[in-house]
Amino acid sequence: MKTKNLFFLLLSSSLFAQGFNYERDWATYFGGTNTYLTGIYEDSSSNISADVITTYLNPTGGNTPVSYYNQFVTSGSQTYIGNNPNNLYGKFSSPGNLLQAEYKASYLPTSRQATYFRDDLGNRYDIEHTITAYTALPSGVWLPNNNESTDVIFAKYDTNNNLLWKTYIPNTGESHNFEVDSNGNIYIVGYTKWQTLGDPGTFQQNFKLVYDVSGTLLPNTYIVKLNPQGQKLWATYTPSSSINGITVYENNLYIFGNNDIITTEATLSTPNTFQTAKGGQFISKFDGMTGQRIWGTYYGTPGNTLDAGLSDIKADETGVYVTGMTFGIMGGTYYATEGAYKSQTNDGIDMFITKFNLSGNRVWSTYIGTDGYDSYSGDRGLDIKNGKLLFTGLNQGNYNISTPGAFVSTKPNANSEDLFFGILNTNTGHPDFISYYGGTANNPSAAIDARCSFSKSSNGFYLYGATYRNNGFTSTNGYQQRIIYPPGVTMGRSGYIVKFNPKFLSTSEINSSQDFVLYNNPNNGNFILKGSVLNKEPHIISINDMSGKLIYSRNVQKSKEEHFNLEDQLPKGNYILSIKKSDKTLVKSFKLIIK
Repeated sequence: MKTKNLFFLLLSSSLFAQGFNYERDWATYFGGTNTYLTGIYEDSSSNISADVITTYLNPTGGNTPVSYYNQFVTSGSQTYIGNNPNNLYGKFSSPGNLLQAEYKASYLPTSRQATYFRDDLGNRYDIEHTITAYTALPSGVWLPNNNESTDVIFAKYDTNNNLLWKTYIPNTGESHNFEVDSNGNIYIVGYTKWQTLGDPGTFQQNFKLVYDVSGTLLPNTYIVKLNPQGQKLWATYTPSSSINGITVYENNLYIFGNNDIITTEATLSTPNTFQTAKGGQFISKFDGMTGQRIWGTYYGTPGNTLDAGLSDIKADETGVYVTGMTFGIMGGTYYATEGAYKSQTNDGIDMFITKFNLSGNRVWSTYIGTDGYDSYSGDRGLDIKNGKLLFTGLNQGNYNISTPGAFVSTKPNANSEDLFFGILNTNTGHPDFISYYGGTANNPSAAIDARCSFSKSSNGFYLYGATYRNNGFTSTNGYQQRIIYPPGVTMGRSGYIVKFNPKFLSTSEINSSQDFVLYNNPNNGNFILKGSVLNKEPHIISINDMSGKLIYSRNVQKSKEEHFNLEDQLPKGNYILSIKKSDKTLVKSFKLIIK
């Protein structure tokens, strides 16, 4: 074989890694009791913005002094306003030091306002709801006037908190689901009885007149796309009873939700997708430029609309990923594929994670759980980056869900609910790790909110949410290491933020990784792998397709050079070639291109 110029694409060295290869960088509570952290945002300097809703307390001994709330703000910043809930904003440096903290009014004269999202540029998006007086907004936006008494106000602010524009939008429900794409366009989903919302050329222009048993008109679900200036680009109805999640990748929109609004119909699937038979949930892909549906698939045991629920969705170039949980079918196997990490649910209450390809067909699916009660933790409990799928969940009972060597490998509270988090390999659906987070609880029955996101600037990730628990949630270098209670109060919920970073590779690991060379890439199936490390100990060479399916594997004894003649075994396409030690520790991965 003639040696050509070296050409290779190096994938993340931890693509198929096992074990907990991370360390907690810092962890802190944030805010007083009765706080709920709605989201975090990492800017280009790796600073972290946190948005929190703080509810005013009235303990048995009387009113909580304002000084209690003001201890959480930085000098010169806005202090607590009135005796109503406030919005608390915080900004932390990359090492976890508090840079700024201030309150913003939540109770406005005719509405309540909270921040629910920040885009990649740091612009913030607020919802004003519970509106008591609908007044005209400045013109130049989609809806300067409301159409329904359930409308809310959608507002955009810049990074300096300057208002850019406001528009009325139809009701967004409790979840306030919206996404912003890389061009600043905004996608919003919700419910409406407005019958002229849809645009020609979109998926469903016309409103469906559907009534419940009492004769009340049911709202239709909708999707609307706004440009960065708050003007409508298109809007469409959907035939679903609800839209519960949304994500954007490139120019496409992915949603999930529940049953058809007309329960006798089956209009949420399209041919040649995973499941055309009616089920309890659906997943759809829309063209973000036109509002037309590209495909749709039902997801759930055919004929059973109550077997499970979905909680979150993410997409990238590798596929579409959803999380959910089952609702009591003992011994069920529907949400697992062959070779899954967990192939069935024994007790009927398990979390699951599923990968679909970009054409709407299932690639893999696995249960995540024990013989106890295992559930998702809500929206924003899923994120994806560089072949890794980060997730959070809740585990109740006395069974251990963690993998060996995890950050917290034993269940902190027997027969009570505990938070867990993990990372799956997007190719295989098997975990790099699953770990608990937190310590023993002073009030084990109190709920935990657990969300997650990958860092944009590093290979680290964040856990965040709200908890009543005092142990195990912060680090010794954390800014606020305990929940601070007001006078007369001994229990309450506080926001928390945790940052994990990868452990650094040792010099020997780095040298080992850098030693390998792959010749003839792209190739026709015939290629050479060289590396002095191969001559030091046995290795396993494996080739997987991009869905994670194992195509080829070879045990290699001590040899500095290995020749592969796989022209008849590898069709044209892209593959992952992995080099592992005999204990299956990943050493290096390449993207192998067959032409």
